[in-house]
Amino acid sequence: MKFLYCPNCKEVRAKAWYQVRPQCSRCMGRASQIVVPNGPLTYLTYFLYFFVPGLVAVSLITDDKTYLWYAIVGLVLMVTVAMIDLGRGYKLAKKKVRIAASDLHEFRKRGWL
Repeated sequence: MKFLYCPNCKEVRAKAWYQVRPQCSRCMGRASQIVVPNGPLTYLTYFLYFFVPGLVAVSLITDDKTYLWYAIVGLVLMVTVAMIDLGRGYKLAKKKVRIAASDLHEFRKRGWL
């Protein structure tokens, strides 16, 4: 996952998948990109992205509503896991900024400025 730290706004925000340049969405200023490693919840979310539509397809093919209910439960689970994973990544990104903000040399060495 990727996050952006804006030195003007002093905020960490999640980087959208369609953003090409590291730019703050609030002030449109230059932002530093922070990469957070993927965790197990990220891979569970990726799995659910493919599994839930598969359940919908099986429900349509077999005309069995049970699979559709499983897909709804899977969709709720997928959104919940994605939000928990985003919160985990946000906390890790904030820790990286807090460590680096105390020492400007370390901040530049890590490539965040």
